Amino acid sequence: MPAYDSSFDPPAPVAVVRVIHPVSGRSSERTRGKLDYGADITVTPERVVSQLRLTSKGHCWVKGFEGSRARKPVFYVRLRVDAFDIVMVRCVAAERDDVLLGRNVLNRFVITLDGGILSYEMRPV
Repeated sequence: MPAYDSSFDPPAPVAVVRVIHPVSGRSSERTRGKLDYGADITVTPERVVSQLRLTSKGHCWVKGFEGSRARKPVFYVRLRVDAFDIVMVRCVAAERDDVLLGRNVLNRFVITLDGGILSYEMRPV
């Protein structure tokens, strides 16, 4: 079972993620992917968008946890989350170091969080 990442306070469930260009197949380095059921949409680091040369496919309005609203470009990617491939994931980019896995990805899985031993289990629906 994957472990929580204790560098977050409190510790958080984190997967290993690769962001993949949906056409060229170019992929990012492996990075942390924080599982966040409070997020509607997945957020990828802006540096990954630049690195993979992703092209915006429109815009959407997003609201941050602090309440601010912003209009962000939308990108479509493939994701490798732990051992699972997910195609055509809608995401936005932000200045961050890790991927934020939102419900548009997490709802494709049955995820059991075990805070007692700081680990989780994930399997496809």
